[in-house]
Amino acid sequence: MKDWNVRVFREGRRVMLGQVSERNEALARCAALYKFDVGDDELVAGEGGRDGMAIRPDDDFEVFPAN
Repeated sequence: MKDWNVRVFREGRRVMLGQVSERNEALARCAALYKFDVGDDELVAGEGGRDGMAIRPDDDFEVFPAN
């Protein structure tokens, strides 16, 4: 297993969300969505992740190896 940092690009800046642990980048992206994704219905209901720390439907995000 390898640790991967997860960040989104929002309003012209990078926002670090946290980390996931997976074997490769593709699995890390899946794990990031599982852990941090929030859908439109959840946003309408006010469940946008703690302090906005979520991957929203229109967000671009990336995973990269943690050092």
